[in-house]
Amino acid sequence: MLGAEFVCTTWRRVAVGEALLWRRIDMGIDKISVFHPARRAMARAALDRSAGQCEAFWGSCDNEMLLYLVGRAPCLKSLRLSTFDGSSQVLVALLKEHPLEDLEVSLSSPIFSTQAFLEYVFQACPLLRKLRIRFCTGEYYYGDDWMRNEIIGTFTRMSVLRFLDLLFYNLTAEGLTDLLDHCPVLEDLYITGCFYGIMDAELYAKCLKVKKLTLPYSYDQAEYYWDKYNEHGSDDEF
Repeated sequence: MLGAEFVCTTWRRVAVGEALLWRRIDMGIDKISVFHPARRAMARAALDRSAGQCEAFWGSCDNEMLLYLVGRAPCLKSLRLSTFDGSSQVLVALLKEHPLEDLEVSLSSPIFSTQAFLEYVFQACPLLRKLRIRFCTGEYYYGDDWMRNEIIGTFTRMSVLRFLDLLFYNLTAEGLTDLLDHCPVLEDLYITGCFYGIMDAELYAKCLKVKKLTLPYSYDQAEYYWDKYNEHGSDDEF
């Protein structure tokens, strides 16, 4: 991208005319310069050189860049957005056009509720094998009732999903049960945030089926033990 095509005719033919070399485009995670005009021009040039054969794009996007990606990468299977600074409508348009197998999104603003976004991704991309979402941390400040109501729902069955990471995601025991029921081959589940509810025997048995499992601390159980502590003091029995 920085001049290989100027070395000689042969190098130019390979760098500019060999679309197979541009199947995977990695623009890095430099958040400072990612939306600089020169950086944007490089991403567009890389997509143009792929001649419609781009299968993976990794970098940051706003609305304009994501729309360009939708039109230039009909074969896209893997999308990793280290930062997405755009609207829900544009992201939805991309997911409609591409049945992705690998999706990673870091949301820079609360453009979706957590539940609505997960539900849409599950519906639009039933062939996902790997999903990683970093939710906007601002969602923590809406209060317990808002979070409890938003994270309980019914998901589409994800028959091939094996890796699921949800960062800064608050869920209930019902929400976790729903996820596990609809992801039968899930091998790796990593969630940070808060867990609302009690881990009963049935839910615990479902969790044991996941080979690698990391869950957030339980808000309800922490509250229960804090009340017990206040009742009994700090004696050794407690």
